[in-house]
Amino acid sequence: MTNTDEAEEKEGEKKDEQSDSPTSPEKVNLIFNKAVNCRKLFVFVQKLIAGVATAHAEMGLKLYLECALVAENCATMNVRGGNHSSSSCDFNGMAYEFIAQAFILYEDEISDSKIQYRSIVSMVGTLLSCRSFAKEDYESLITKTTQYGAKLLRKPDQCKMIIMCSHLFYRNEKDGLQPYHNPQRVLECLQRALKLADACMSSSSNCIHLFIEILDAYVYFFDMECPVITDKFISGLIALINEYIDNTRDFTDSTIEAQAHYSQILRHISRKKSYPQTSSRYAPIICG
Repeated sequence: MTNTDEAEEKEGEKKDEQSDSPTSPEKVNLIFNKAVNCRKLFVFVQKLIAGVATAHAEMGLKLYLECALVAENCATMNVRGGNHSSSSCDFNGMAYEFIAQAFILYEDEISDSKIQYRSIVSMVGTLLSCRSFAKEDYESLITKTTQYGAKLLRKPDQCKMIIMCSHLFYRNEKDGLQPYHNPQRVLECLQRALKLADACMSSSSNCIHLFIEILDAYVYFFDMECPVITDKFISGLIALINEYIDNTRDFTDSTIEAQAHYSQILRHISRKKSYPQTSSRYAPIICG
């Protein structure tokens, strides 16, 4: 091979390396196009999910919620990065639209009570992960989700779901993003759950686990320093649970498991009483 041939071959290799370089004009243009067409991609995915939903409503609902999380995460990253341009609003709008589509699918196509329960659990999980919605949009979504939970067929399911939805109304700051606190709605959820649990208990003695789940939620919000959750609420609920346990001789596996959960909650309160930082706050709670 001559020197001229070697020179030409090296020159060709350099051109190939430049064309394959991450900073080559072709790749930069591709990245730019991906960013510009992001909304089109979400619209395309939305159409695909609509096709899936016609054959399998529950899967379609879950896919809508997954896409909502992706879009909302994009908006969250913009906020964390200090980018408050219109692109952040677009991502939030897309996330809201995906959740709205999930709600429509739930109302129009899902009638089986078990699937409804699972679907609302997915909705709550999605909304708990969302951090960048405007306050009005977030309140609209969580209120609608709570209404779905309150309309479930079985009262025990209603009770459990309203307990779960109470967490949507009191979230502390995370990763520099704004918290959302609506203490009164938290209390309303827990009080409604108590009424439902009492109605369930009057028809079946093996519903004590509902009261214990409500107590768990009360203690959680007390830990979070939710202002409307006081030691008196917790003490009163503990007394009620103790009374039910004394009067009910139920030794089924579910009841034994519920009582183990109850003992765990009481141990948590006892530990809080023993810590110097929290002893004064937890001391008024009566566990016996």
